[in-house]
Amino acid sequence: MKQTKFSLRFTVGGMFLLATILTTIVAVSLQYHFSKKIATEQTLSMLSMSSAELSEYVQDLESDAMNTAKLLASVSRTVDMATGEIDIRNILAESMVDNPLFYSIYIGSADNNFYQVINLNSSPLVRKKLLTEKSDRWVVIKITGSKEQRIRETYYYDDAFLLRELKATKSNYFPTERPWYITSNLDVVSKTKPYLFQHLKITGQTYSLAFTSKQGNKETHVLGIDIVLSSLAKKLSVSALNLGENSDVESFIYLKSGDVIASNRKNNDEIKIPVAKPLDLSPAQERILSSTMPIKMSNQNDWAPIDFTASGQPKGYAIDVMMLIADMTGIDFEFINGFSWAELVNKYKDGSLDGLHSLQHSNASNIVGIYSEPLYDLPFSFVTKDNRSDIRSYAELKGKKVAISSGWSIVPLLRRDFPSVELIEYPTLKAGFESVALGETYALLDSRAVLNAGLTQYFYQDLQLHQEVKTLNAGYSSTFHIVLNPKYDALIPIINLAIRNISQAQRQALKSKWMDNLGLMTGDIMIPYPELLILAKQKNLYGKIIERQIDGQARFVYISPIDVDASEFFTVIIPKEVIYSDVTKRVAVSIGITISIMLLILPLAWIFGGPIVRPIYQLRLQAQKIKNREYDSVEIVDTRIKEIWELSKSFTEMSLVLKKHEEAQEEFLEAFIKLIAQAIDDKSPYTAGHCNRVPELGMMLAEAAEQSNSRLFKDFKFTNVDEKREFRIAAWLHDCGKITTPEYIVDKGSKLETNYNRIHEIRARFEILWRDAEITALKQQLTTPADKVTIDAELVSKQQQLTDDFEFIATSNVGGEFMSNDKIARVKALSSQTWLRHFDDRLGLSPVEELAKVSASSILPAVEQLLSDKPEHIIKRERNVEFDPKHGIKMDVPEHQYNLGEIYNLTISRGTLTPEDRYKINEHMISTIKMLENLPFPPELSRVPRYASTHHETLKGTGYPRKLAAEDLSIPERILVIADIFEALTASDRPYKKAKPVSVAVDIMYKMALDQHLDIELFKLFLQSGTHVKYAQEYLKPEQLDEVDINKYLQPQQIDETDLNKKLTA
Repeated sequence: MKQTKFSLRFTVGGMFLLATILTTIVAVSLQYHFSKKIATEQTLSMLSMSSAELSEYVQDLESDAMNTAKLLASVSRTVDMATGEIDIRNILAESMVDNPLFYSIYIGSADNNFYQVINLNSSPLVRKKLLTEKSDRWVVIKITGSKEQRIRETYYYDDAFLLRELKATKSNYFPTERPWYITSNLDVVSKTKPYLFQHLKITGQTYSLAFTSKQGNKETHVLGIDIVLSSLAKKLSVSALNLGENSDVESFIYLKSGDVIASNRKNNDEIKIPVAKPLDLSPAQERILSSTMPIKMSNQNDWAPIDFTASGQPKGYAIDVMMLIADMTGIDFEFINGFSWAELVNKYKDGSLDGLHSLQHSNASNIVGIYSEPLYDLPFSFVTKDNRSDIRSYAELKGKKVAISSGWSIVPLLRRDFPSVELIEYPTLKAGFESVALGETYALLDSRAVLNAGLTQYFYQDLQLHQEVKTLNAGYSSTFHIVLNPKYDALIPIINLAIRNISQAQRQALKSKWMDNLGLMTGDIMIPYPELLILAKQKNLYGKIIERQIDGQARFVYISPIDVDASEFFTVIIPKEVIYSDVTKRVAVSIGITISIMLLILPLAWIFGGPIVRPIYQLRLQAQKIKNREYDSVEIVDTRIKEIWELSKSFTEMSLVLKKHEEAQEEFLEAFIKLIAQAIDDKSPYTAGHCNRVPELGMMLAEAAEQSNSRLFKDFKFTNVDEKREFRIAAWLHDCGKITTPEYIVDKGSKLETNYNRIHEIRARFEILWRDAEITALKQQLTTPADKVTIDAELVSKQQQLTDDFEFIATSNVGGEFMSNDKIARVKALSSQTWLRHFDDRLGLSPVEELAKVSASSILPAVEQLLSDKPEHIIKRERNVEFDPKHGIKMDVPEHQYNLGEIYNLTISRGTLTPEDRYKINEHMISTIKMLENLPFPPELSRVPRYASTHHETLKGTGYPRKLAAEDLSIPERILVIADIFEALTASDRPYKKAKPVSVAVDIMYKMALDQHLDIELFKLFLQSGTHVKYAQEYLKPEQLDEVDINKYLQPQQIDETDLNKKLTA
């Protein structure tokens, strides 16, 4: 990675500022560190105060409520409930004046009489719900009468208890059915869980105490004190905690079990359900609705996300569906909660409830009533340990225990149809989950949506939710309905009409709100973070701010118990940036001020750098000269700074040393290159001094092109010594790839030549045929002596034919003449002659030869052909030939590496090389490219691989190895083509051919130029400049120096291809 460099002036200025920056960094760091500490301590102090206030508030509220309940119960014993109503009213009101957070105090009797005094100053929400006027101070609610004739009287009083208004309505409120009445006792004040207050439709908690009146009929009464949870929730707001207005701060009051009492957390009420329009009802239906009292409807505690309570408030998919029905019909549903499902079913059966919702309809159900059409459909599923296999049918649970919530109408059916499955009922869904987690039961059966929410809500990590059990869904109804007391049968058609009018958009909004946003819903019921349950058990962390990973993010957590027995906790979760935001702002201001000061003093630092920067710039110019290898022009910089002057002097000394070293390296490189070229020439007599002479001829022609005044060469010049050296080195290395070419291929002077000339094997076979002819003749003479003259004549004829045939074969082996079709046919005809081999041809072979021998041993003597192409003559390639695309090689590769077949080689039409041999020789160019491309040439020699590898290309694109055309070839490359050809034609040290005179070589090259094998203009320059004469006088034998009439080659002519081919063959 390249590092960023800085100017000297910048560096000097930077050093000047560095001390200031370091000092500032230390100061700001210390400020940041201590500010963070102070901010944390301040937050801890505020939260500790808030926790103490909240704890004191809750404890005082609970203490006041309990003491007041005991006091009022004691006082009320002495008052006649029938005649002392005003006394009771005044006592209850006076108690709430002293305790303004009490929402109401009331007394319920065993005969279901009810008397309640409501404190309108306890909360603005109370006034809003009761629709009071500003002058109102108290509201008294009195409910009396039998079941069918119960009347609710509501009195509105001012501060002096002067009556403003009285309202009387029918009522179905029975105090003996409420949780506060049921849980009360005579000895201890009871406290309910949060539930929905029936009259106000808001949530709260009740402190209740039973007492027996000493007056009148001495019946049992229960006194209750209500506290609205909205007053507690206000204490949890961010502003109340003095943490600004940050929506990311979360605060909770929750039980040790994780149940949320109050929080400031956003919930999914923000997802709005499309408004339901009132139904168009008939007059008869309108009359039915107008005469219908509020319907007391069930509301479960823990069947999320369908039907549950959050801090006593009815919530869930089914509740929203019921509210849509209410909006469309005008039916007033009063939700009753605080009881388990089994308890709600019992209350429906004894008439305490008018209806149940979210239950299945089956013939085996013991819940009698009028059922509505389905509200929704919830498929069944199971929850098991995460190591259990998938459950596909209920029958698979044979012999196992299965948990289910008690009171489900499907329970009798399952016990009837699957007696081998032990079905165990649990009062709550959480108890069912716990039974599976502890291994008490194998699985928990419920609706899949409910089970999915339960896993999220209760933080079970080792349980798994199974897919829908299709067989169970098919066999048992998974739809859920409303059931009403038969006396409300007229309402069912209206409710069914409303169900059918719930739109698809409303259904989708319900799904999005309750099925797709479980995280928002969970925070309403249970603490959404399992870490808080763990922290609640660690007493050493109470009252401290600790940093924890909450929901994958680093946050600060404060936790503190707010009651005496540590069963309720106050927790605040604060993102780190909330606490440190002010710290960050202060540090940012400090940094900004520091930067401003630095910008003001920066020009001074710039000026101070001048005396050092100027001579350094001069020194850099001298270094640039060394970089450009202008060693002789390097000078000493004149400066008063001793170190810089000494450095400049060392530059001049270094330039001299570098110059000498570079010259030595160049001499070494060129000597090494010439050594390689000489080794190639020495390797084979066929190349002889080729690698030495081509560079000389190439340089001669290049100098001629430089000196030419022709418009074609006016722009050609070697711009410097390096370019000329680059060309010369390329010329020396143009055939370096031949070092990889086998010698016998390069030296192949006859068709049958490999490492030796195989014509001798052929001659031996002819010798065998000669002897066989003599032996045959002698045998015939022994048999028929009288025919001796005839037999001798036939023998002479036969031997003469063998002599002629061998001479023909031997002549064909030389490859000096073109092999016509009749000659090729004669070779093949002669090959059919046979001779007998009496020895095994597999003996005495080398390992490689044994591998090539594919035929099995034959029976001796074996008949052999005079000439043959045997399988062992084929030498296959050891690996596939693949060319690197970057080299641009376009050569046809023969199938085999070598083909040594005797007939195949003897029938070569021209020369002595087979296609395989020709490729092997041409392959030296590929080796040249690979060798030179892998060498790390310096930039000034970067074109050496290209120049050295193009001298076998032609202007018409038929050359090798790249098949380049004229537009692809530069002048230096074209020069090497001419130098290579002329040297090859005139070389006299090659044993396989005679050296051609200059005139013949020129004539051949002219024909080649006309056929675009080489550049015609460079060829003319070659002649006009006398380069051919200059080279011939220096390197050719005297007998080759004949006269050349160059004028006939300077005129345009047509090529005689036949004549050219003959000369090229020769």
